[in-house]
Amino acid sequence: MCGKKIFVTPEPDLAEEAEWYMGQLKTYSANITDALARKDFESVRTMGHRMKGSGVSFGFDGASKIGQALEEAAGNGNVTEVQTAAEKLADYVQRVELA
Repeated sequence: MCGKKIFVTPEPDLAEEAEWYMGQLKTYSANITDALARKDFESVRTMGHRMKGSGVSFGFDGASKIGQALEEAAGNGNVTEVQTAAEKLADYVQRVELA
């Protein structure tokens, strides 16, 4: 799925936090994959909810959208949609960079 880079420009006073958040997204991606393998939809839903709220705060609007998709799909117990959103997150964390 890898494509063009995604550049995020955080507010200047959030540059350090944005760097930290990029690491958090990688952790979420790995943890969501693990939770999905266990069919732990509640953990996926919770992580999606956190991403939905926090992503936009750091300038990662794409992460917020993916988080919303994860939250909704996991809340519905939809394995296919959770898998699709998890794959989008894995792709996103590979392509996102701070501008």
